[in-house]
Amino acid sequence: MNLIVPNAIFLAFALYAILWLWCIVDLLRSEFKDNSVKILWVLLLIFLNPAAPFIYSHLARKQKLRFR
Repeated sequence: MNLIVPNAIFLAFALYAILWLWCIVDLLRSEFKDNSVKILWVLLLIFLNPAAPFIYSHLARKQKLRFR
């Protein structure tokens, strides 16, 4: 019983780290309508760390250029 809570916390942090890394990779590979938007997202992902990946995944989609 004592190992369940630390394992759950570790799993939550691991999933969050994967989400954060996915956002960084997606950001670096994407083209935006304006380059200043890309710089703003980088700064937000670094300094507004707890909420930024969730905000990025919902809002950045509208700001990207679509080539497909």
